[in-house]
Amino acid sequence: MKIILSILFLSLPALALAAGDGGHGIPWKMIIYQTINVTILIGGLVYFLRKPAAAHFSQKRALFVGAAERAQAARKQAEDEHTDIKVKLSKLESTAEESVSRARAEAADLKKQMIADAEALSQRLRTEAAQNAKHEIDRAKAHLRIAMIQEAVEATREQLGGKVTKEDHQRLQGDFVQHIQEVQT
Repeated sequence: MKIILSILFLSLPALALAAGDGGHGIPWKMIIYQTINVTILIGGLVYFLRKPAAAHFSQKRALFVGAAERAQAARKQAEDEHTDIKVKLSKLESTAEESVSRARAEAADLKKQMIADAEALSQRLRTEAAQNAKHEIDRAKAHLRIAMIQEAVEATREQLGGKVTKEDHQRLQGDFVQHIQEVQT
């Protein structure tokens, strides 16, 4: 249903042009063929990429949930260590001033180290997520490019199957190779 609505929405400019021009000069056959081709393309992409994309994103979700759990465990450990440091600090306050100053320095160093570790972990997770997203986008682009090339080949074969002379066939092969090379670059 969404696809049909999308196609209708995309054809609104052509309808508006036809209404303003009285319908003269509008290649309706071409518009219909292009609409059918786009519908087939979108349907094929949805059909072939739905399950792999869902599996991929569920796998990525599991990875991110695992990373979040590890970060939560690290946070819990840091909070426990922070609590332990507070207990030690309160015990040391009852002793001499020297012990207090030494404990505060130790606590500050430990706090800085925990913050640095947490920031490093956070940065590493962000970097991994960005790299994974970039990799998946590149992979999706490659799949789409291959699918578009295959569909163009099939559409060309269907359209030119019995209507082409030998000379036309040779010329079209040369044009096709040139267009494929342009698409791949």
